[in-house]
Amino acid sequence: MRKLTLLLTTLLLPFSIASAQSNIKLSTSNGVENEDLMNVLRFQGINYTKVKFTGTDLWGKNFKIYLRDFNQNKLVKTYEIFDSTEDEFFKVKEQEFAFNVLVQRTANNKAKFDFRFLGFGVVKEIALGADQKDFMLKSLQTENNETSISLNKTQTILSFMTPYQSKNGVIKYIDVNQTGATPEELGKKFKIPRYFLIDIRFD
Repeated sequence: MRKLTLLLTTLLLPFSIASAQSNIKLSTSNGVENEDLMNVLRFQGINYTKVKFTGTDLWGKNFKIYLRDFNQNKLVKTYEIFDSTEDEFFKVKEQEFAFNVLVQRTANNKAKFDFRFLGFGVVKEIALGADQKDFMLKSLQTENNETSISLNKTQTILSFMTPYQSKNGVIKYIDVNQTGATPEELGKKFKIPRYFLIDIRFD
C-alpha cells in the first residue's frame, strides 16, 4: 500500500507543479489621471494601461512576457518580450510588481509596443496592413476588479485589436471579459482579421 501511495504521489506531483494556485492578483487601469497628459496621449493615438500584480507568492519569482500575433484567425508568431531569468536583478523581490504598457499605431503602419518597468523598458514594433486601423488596448478583466493569477502557467492579460461590425451594422469594440470565448477565439468569433494578445507567466 505504501508503494502505491508513493507512486500516486509521484504521478500527481507534476500536475500540481504545472499550474500551481497562488495568492497573486492582477488589476489593470487604463489611461492616466492627469487630464492634460491624457489629452496628449489621445492626440498621439497612444493606448496606455497600468498593470499591477500583488501577493506574497510573487516573492522570488521570475516572469516572462509574450506577445502573440493573430492574423486571419491564426497564430502567426509569438514574440518573447522579456525573460527575467536573463539576470538576477530582474527577479521579483517584493509582493507587488507593476509595469505600464503603451501601444501606438505609427505613421509607417507599425504597432509600437512599449513595456515600461521600474528603471527599464522594452520596445517591440510589428508591421501592420495599411487597412488595419483603429486598434485599442483592452484588459481581459473588468477594470478595477482583481483576477487570480496561477504560477507556472501562461495567462493572457491584455489584447490589442480592432473593432468589429455587429449584426445591425454598428462598429464597436469587444467587451473581452464578457464574450464567453477564450482570447484565442476572439478573432474567429467576431471576424477580427488582426489582433494581438499579451501574456505573462510567473515561475
